[in-house]
This record gives sequence, structure tokens and C-alpha cells, in this order.
Amino acid sequence: MVSEEKKTQTTHISTKIMKKVLVTGAAGYIGSNLTEYLLNKGYYVVGLDNFNEYYDPKIKRFNIESFKDHENFKLYETDICDKSAVSNMFNEEKRFDSIVHLAAWAGVTYSVKNPDIYVDVNITGSHNLITQAVKYGVGSFIFASTSSIYGDNKTPFVETMNTDMPNAPYPATKKAVEVLLYTYHKNFDLKTTIFRFFNPLGPKVRPDLALPKLIRASLYGYEFPIYMNPESSKRDYTYIVHMMEAIEGAMNKQFDYEIINLGNSNPVSLIDLMNSVEKVVGNPIKTKELPLPGQMQITYANVDKAKELLDYNPKTSLDEMIDIYYKWFLDQPEWYRKIKLEK
Repeated sequence: MVSEEKKTQTTHISTKIMKKVLVTGAAGYIGSNLTEYLLNKGYYVVGLDNFNEYYDPKIKRFNIESFKDHENFKLYETDICDKSAVSNMFNEEKRFDSIVHLAAWAGVTYSVKNPDIYVDVNITGSHNLITQAVKYGVGSFIFASTSSIYGDNKTPFVETMNTDMPNAPYPATKKAVEVLLYTYHKNFDLKTTIFRFFNPLGPKVRPDLALPKLIRASLYGYEFPIYMNPESSKRDYTYIVHMMEAIEGAMNKQFDYEIINLGNSNPVSLIDLMNSVEKVVGNPIKTKELPLPGQMQITYANVDKAKELLDYNPKTSLDEMIDIYYKWFLDQPEWYRKIKLEK
């Protein structure tokens, strides 16, 4: 007969400890998708976001509506540039198995016009998180970098390419943090995975990006701005769920220091994207030409490393991605569907 004491010990040993993850930028496009994904997988998620006005904070509040009251979610409305507030948050939480650092000022063109805020947030803010990750012995630090870091390199982009010559302050600040993370790995053994994201598509995609703008243009007659030749300008669109799976894989594997492309290895021209949207929505798209500095002509990822290390399989086609987003879009409230944003 098993004693009550042994029963208690056995029960305690068999109980699985919930993994705790900090997601910065949790109210943004990628962050809100990742947070929901991790909660559905049984993680405890601490979200950090300052709800800045790069685009309407109402949209960010909307992004977290489905999980803000989840029992395994806690939100800090904190600016990563506030060193004291970041320190207090870590002191209160004590332990994180992983940090997924997504918070940043994004956008190539806007960074050319406003470089100071990109340096302050993307570099200094990231450093505030990195130092706390070392202090509290975080299991793995996962950093969201960008495909635009490759600049004018020949395609397809491979992780071993020289990325010292980005075309704008935004990717330059991402490169700076990649290098900073390497030094913290080397000096403090901070386990680090850097993902260079290539044009993720899915529900909640940032409203100032191409797909939601095209759908609004087709549905409501808005003009879609064209900044480059729509036949030669190409992007490597990638279904966001495949990226979430890769992030979870990196959290569990805890690589020492890796830089990994997350793309689709299938660049699509803007004209083909426009044609696909017109086919799904059923209306033609009106366009206008505008100059736009700092943009890359083509993004095109070699994803061999992601496949090897993470069994990454970006199998969702562009038409499927558009269809998934469009069906989600139609279910959203009118204020969200008809919003106009310019950056």
C-alpha cells in the first residue's frame, strides 16, 4: 500500500511545469499571433507592449482582445526604452524560459525620415532587455530581425552573406542588435536565435502593409500606392503560422547562437499579388505611383538552414494565404475593415 506522503511526492514529480515566455511587442501583428499561438499550446505568456502610435493603438488593443483576459496571460504596458520599468518587470516575474523579442519600430521608409526613434527603441530598448535576460538567466533569447538587412545582395539571400550595408536605418538597427547579441552570447553565454523574417502574411497583418491595402483598395475603391515597378518588385510572402512553429522550435532547442531565415523561397511580384487579390475579392484595383526611398527590389529567402534545424516547411501557397486573410478580414468590424492609414 502506497503511503499518502509517497502519493504526494509522485503527484508532484509528474506535474508538468508550465513554460513561461516573455513576448515583447505582444499587441503587434506578429506578437499577437504568437501570443495566441503559445497560449493555445499551453504556455504561460507575459506580454509587453507600449501601444505606441506608429499605427493606431486602437488596432493594437483590438489585436489582443481575444486573449487579454486569458488566465495564462499577463500584460505589461511598458516601453522597452524605460530601463527602470523593464528592470522592475523582470524583478517581479523572476523567471522566463524564453524571451521572444518582437518590439521595434518597423518600416524602411519611415526610418529614413525618422532615424532617431529607430536607434533609441530598436538598439537601446533591445539592450535593456538583453542585459536583464543575462541577469536573470533566461533560457533562450529569440530576436526578430528582418529580410531588409540583406540590402542589395544577390538573391536568394543566405544567412552567411555580408549584411553590413543595409539600405535604411531600420535594417541597420536590426543588424546592430544582431551583433550586440553575438557579443552577449560570447561573453555571457546567452543562448540566442535570430530570425530574419520575410513578409509574413496572416490574420491581423499590419494595416499599412501591402495585402490589407490591396484588399481595401479592391473592396472600397481606395487607391493603392505603387512605389516600384510592379512586375520586377518581388516579395517572399510567408504564412505566419509556419513562422510561429519555427519560433516554438527554437524556444525548445535553445541554440547557442544561430541566424535563420524564415521565408518561403518563392518571391512573388507585386503585379501577381494584385492579380491574386482581384481574383479573390472580385474587383479591380486602382493605383497611384509614389516615390519611396530605401526599398529593396526583391526579397528571396534561402530557407535550407531552417529546414535542417527546425524541420521548417512553408507549404502554404500565396492564394491560400490571401484566402485565409480575406475570410478573416470580412469577419472584422466595419471600423477595422475601412480604416485608412498612410506611412
